[in-house]
Amino acid sequence: MMAAPGEYFSVGSQVSCRTCQEQRLQGELANKARTEKEEKMSQAYAISAGVSLEGQQLFQTIHKTIKDCKWQEKNIVVMEEVVIAPPYQVENCKGKEGSALSHVRKIVSGGVGQSQDPQGGRGEELQRRLGVHLARGGGG
Repeated sequence: MMAAPGEYFSVGSQVSCRTCQEQRLQGELANKARTEKEEKMSQAYAISAGVSLEGQQLFQTIHKTIKDCKWQEKNIVVMEEVVIAPPYQVENCKGKEGSALSHVRKIVSGGVGQSQDPQGGRGEELQRRLGVHLARGGGG
């Protein structure tokens, strides 16, 4: 498949490169683009649903280690087994007792207890920029 004029790669191209630390990266562009779009759509949904910044940060923290998590209104659903309701504290984690619930509770106890924005105060700026992007019709 040829790239369109002005583009370097077409979707589905296999790429391989080295970082400045000599780390070799390989992959398919479509997978990276799809993942980034899904993450932006999830974040946009949370913002539009009125989820607190703490809830959004917790979702991102969980999603780094457990990809099977999604929003259900303002609740975070992890592996279809655990539901975390606002205000996203350990006692708000509900599900069948077991390793999944225990693991999620550990993440919540370490992730929500930090009152500072892990992005160094950029969380509100990110929300503002995402809101502008969505208002212009950008979906990712």
